[in-house]
Amino acid sequence: MRIIKSERGYFRGTHKGYEIEIQRDHDLEDHHFYIWVRSLESGMHAYDGYAPEGITTMAEAKREAIRGACLDRRT
Repeated sequence: MRIIKSERGYFRGTHKGYEIEIQRDHDLEDHHFYIWVRSLESGMHAYDGYAPEGITTMAEAKREAIRGACLDRRT
């Protein structure tokens, strides 16, 4: 994973031809992160939504972005 920007509560990077953007969200009690995963080639979203309940750290949110967009299965 290549990091473009990383700061408290925010991450932006690329992985396997996709841009991953994660932002901590304090609006919903059970959902701590909003995740966007977009294809760099087509711009289509592979993931656009809140991380599931129980994802409480940025590291977990990054793993969820990769898993949820099926990037762990793509070459």
